[in-house]
This record gives sequence, C-alpha cells and structure tokens, in this order.
Amino acid sequence: MPENEPLDYNINLRRFTLRLAIVITIIAAIPWILAAQSGPSGSFYIGSQFSTDDQMVYAAWIRQAMNGSFMFDNRFAVEAQPGLTVHIYFWILGILANLFKSMGAWIAIPLISNLARLAFTFLFIVLLGRFVRKIELPIFVAKAGMILATLGGGLGFMMWQAFGRIADPPKALGGLTDQRLPIDVWQPEAFVFASSLVNGLFMVSLCLIITVLTQIWDAQKGWRAVPLGAAAMLLLMNIHSYDVLIIAFTLVAFGAVLVAQKSIDWKWALRAAVIGLGAIPAALWFLYVMRNDPVFQARAATLTYSGTFRQLLFGILPLFLLGAVSFRGESESNKKWYAPAGLVSVSFLLFIAGSGYDVEKSYFLEPITWLLAFAAVTATVYLGPKDKKWQFLAAWAAVGLVLPYFPQLFQRKLAMGLVIPWGFMAAYGFDWLANHAVPKADVNSESFRVRRNLVTGVVFLLCCASSLYWFQREFLFIRNNVSVTTMQPIYLSSDVSQIIKKLDETPGRKILVARPGIASNSADPSFKFTSPYLPDLNAIFSGYAGVYTYAGHWSETPEYDKRRYVADGIFQVQDPIKLNEFLRESQADYLVEPIAATFPELRSNDLSTVGEVIFEGTQYRLIKVDKSRL
Repeated sequence: MPENEPLDYNINLRRFTLRLAIVITIIAAIPWILAAQSGPSGSFYIGSQFSTDDQMVYAAWIRQAMNGSFMFDNRFAVEAQPGLTVHIYFWILGILANLFKSMGAWIAIPLISNLARLAFTFLFIVLLGRFVRKIELPIFVAKAGMILATLGGGLGFMMWQAFGRIADPPKALGGLTDQRLPIDVWQPEAFVFASSLVNGLFMVSLCLIITVLTQIWDAQKGWRAVPLGAAAMLLLMNIHSYDVLIIAFTLVAFGAVLVAQKSIDWKWALRAAVIGLGAIPAALWFLYVMRNDPVFQARAATLTYSGTFRQLLFGILPLFLLGAVSFRGESESNKKWYAPAGLVSVSFLLFIAGSGYDVEKSYFLEPITWLLAFAAVTATVYLGPKDKKWQFLAAWAAVGLVLPYFPQLFQRKLAMGLVIPWGFMAAYGFDWLANHAVPKADVNSESFRVRRNLVTGVVFLLCCASSLYWFQREFLFIRNNVSVTTMQPIYLSSDVSQIIKKLDETPGRKILVARPGIASNSADPSFKFTSPYLPDLNAIFSGYAGVYTYAGHWSETPEYDKRRYVADGIFQVQDPIKLNEFLRESQADYLVEPIAATFPELRSNDLSTVGEVIFEGTQYRLIKVDKSRL
C-alpha cells in the first residue's frame, strides 16, 4: 500500500462526509423553515408535523427545565407524583430555550427543538463518517453505505399513504403484508432520514449509538477509547434507554461469532465490557424511578408491539436482498452460499409464521422461539466472511431483524436505526455483484464504469424512494394544516397563545381540561384527513403551558380512554349533577371551552356558569372553575 494512501482515504471520506452532512441537514431543514414562514396571520406553528402528542411530552419536559427543574414529572397525569424523571437532553434544551423565553414558550420550545434536531442530524453524519474511517471500510462500500444508511428504506413507496398503518384502500402489494403498511411508511425511528425530519430525540440517540460502537471498535488498540464510550453509554441509557439493548445484543452476537472462530481478543472484550458498564448509574436510577413513581410505572407498561415481520421485511427489502449477498462465504465451493441461504431461510420462516398474526394483541415470538431466531441469525454471521469489520456490521444487521420481536413491552423501540447496518450490508452486496457481473478483464473499462454508475443510480433510487415520500408528505401536512395524529393542526390560533399567557400568570400547580379533538375527513381520496374540526389542545397546553391535563396523551395518561370519556362529557352533559360529578372526577382547575358560534356542529353546554371566564377569544374561552360550587 503506498504511503500516502491512508491519508488520501481519510481526506476523501472526510470531504464526502461533510458534503453529505450539509446536504441532508439542509433538506431536513426545508419543511420546518417553510412551515414557520407559511402560517396564517395571527397563528403560531407548533414546530412539527409528526406525532404531535409525543412532541408535546418532550415540550413539557423542556418547559419544566425552563422553569428551573432538573427532575421532571408527567404533565399528562393528575395523580400525585414524586417528580423523579431525569432527562439530560431535554434539560439542556430547556436551559437553551430559556434564552428565548420572552418570545413565549410556544415559540422558544419549537425553535430550540428544531435547531437541536438539525444540529444532531449534521453531527450524526459526521460521526457516521468517523465510524466508517475507524473500521476502514473499502471506499465504495463506505460512500455507498453512508448514502444508503442515511437515505435508505424499503418498498413502502409502493403502497404509500399519509396516515395510519393499515392499507386504505387495500393495495395489491398489501396481500404480501396482510394489508399492513411496511415500516418505512410509518416508523421513523428505524430510518435516519425520517428521524432527521421529525425528531431530535431520535437523532441524538443515533449519535450516541454510533459513538458507542465506534469507541468499542477503537478499544482494540487500548483503554484510550473507553472513557468516551462509557460516557456515551451513560447518556444513551438516560436519553433513550432501549437503545442500550440494541448495542448489548449486537455485541453478544458479535462476541459469540469470535468465540466460535477462536479469534476473540479477551482484552478487547474486557474494554468493551467496561464501556457497557457506563450505563449502570443511569440504569440504577431508572429502576429507582420505576419502584417509586406509580405514574411512571403505568407509562412504562404501555404496550408498544412491533409491526409484523412482513411489515419490517418489506420496510427494508431492497437493502435486505442486496445485503444478503454480502453474507456469502470465502470458500470457492457452493458452501459460500450457506450463510445467505440461511439468512433468507430464517427470514422466510418468520415471514410465513407472521401470517394472520394480530400485532395489537400478542407477541409474535415467545422467549424460546425468539432465542432460537437470535441464535439462527447469529449463525449466519459465523458462516459468512471472516472479515472482522464485516462481522461487526453484519451482527448489528442480523440481530436487527429479530430484536424488534424481543418479547417485552417496549419491543417496537428496538428497531431504532435498523437501516444503518443494512445500508452498509447492501453496499457490500452491491459492490460484489457489480464486480462479478462482468468478466474481470472488463472491470476497469470505461464502458463498465458507465454501466455501473447507471445501475448504481437506479438501485439507489429504488432503495431511497421512501425517503422522497417522507419529504413530500411533510409538505402535504403543511398545506392541509394537519399533523399525522389527525387530531392536531400544525398551526394554532392566537387564542391558544393568549390562553397560555393567562395560565402563566397564575403560579402553582394547575389541572386543565380541554375538549378532546375531532378529526376532519378530506374530500381528496389520496389524503384522508385535513385540518381537524376541533383541535385536541390538551397535549398542547401540557407542552407549552406546563399544566397538568386530565386526558392529555394516549400513553402518558393512565386509563386514557376512560378519562377522555369524562373530559368529553364535561362539555356535553346536560345534567348539572352529572356535570359536577365529571368536574370532581377530573379535578379541573381550568376548562378550555370551544365557543359554540365557531364550532356549531358540536353538541355543547355553556360552561361559563361553572366559574370565572378569564379569557374570551373568538374560538375558545378559558374558565377558572369555582370548586366551591361542586
């Protein structure tokens, strides 16, 4: 190898990484900038188009940090809480948002959240480039892999729709997925580009995952890499704890392969274990909170089943098929195809077993069958190439196929960053196919390079098409003034900001009930919903005003369905006795009532008699409940 080749390799990849980081970050910024500049006069932009209710959970933590809290409680539950939650990421965002507090929380929080999302999008790609250089991937695999890891997806674009997870209307390809949409349509945490559009929490978590894996790889050289790796594990356990399991199971599979091959470096294994121990302090605090905060226990017990294996597989299918090629062994005999055949066979069995599986009611795999599946995919890594860097990535990719079916409540969260290792596996597979599709004598010819570039463009377009659909969907949401929840618009009237100001003027703990939202169907069959008839403001007020809402969030609020019924009843019930019963049940200090003239289709009461009207707008009034009359 020429002496200057490593230098050229590093400079080449650094330049490529910087350009990719700039391009992706700019693209991820466009919907936010456009939405922020396009709102109706007098309205304010809530800051995101995706999973508004979850975004408001994060906003509520940021708001608490703005008010000087380091430990947070759940603003979507009215029960007494010890307030033990510590979240470093949102605490820091709260400190930064406090610099803009004079603009109003409804401006400061979205501003800081989006700037953080873009900053960590840029940082992730920079860190991904560092990871690639550390493990010294071949230059084509490195560049192609980074593109596919950041922009890759599956076949979701072939049955795309803006809302939901069930194909509506049923689509031809849906026969293979039981009419359920592939995960690249609706599960952003599994995909880098989707995450860069919708959620800074996902991007900072991906930064920490890639940092830990880089430091573990670098720990082969000695202990110097350990402190940073352990610190990243500590932060990851605090910020997005489930991701620690992704790293742990990946390392178990990778370590098992090295042990079976009798090639493991036990000093390296010890250093990697010490990096993993960095998660222990945050894990112990997590357990302490679980034992001492009943509201947190209830939230943690919320079922988050993964989509079916068919949805997962079709969500990465082009990457999976190319990546399976990279599992070929080094033997010249047919044995080199044992690993790809094994990987495809395991996936086919899971695909068949998933037929008719009710994703909402049960685990797909029980503990024993999950362990067998985990062992089977690990075995395919063992049978594949003996290149350690390939095995490191392949263990991550192979484990990623079965980890989202780990039989625990939080399993869906274990698909985090699934596209990343499969992007590199696909680059390996495509590189091999491109170099073996023609006689060796033609590999360096000009005509071969032209054909290869053309085929590469077509393959990349197929692999990345779903990212284009994610991007265009953001503009559809903006144009139709609706978030993916269907219950919240992305622009809210000045009445809402005025109510937030009024709530801010009253110190102390406040419980608020707003009428639950009502979605609005669209006349356009290609876009099912438009701006909701009645926005659900409960989550918004918890997020930006920091109040406790009785029925604020489907997951954060205990017995949400029951409480939504009570909240809705407050605004509809005609019987004064029943009204007082509902008000006592909700413990409401404040009500946000839709004004009948603005929402004429609602069956409603005039609740101004239950207390003092302290704000009267054109759409909503804020009522302070007189509890002495209940």
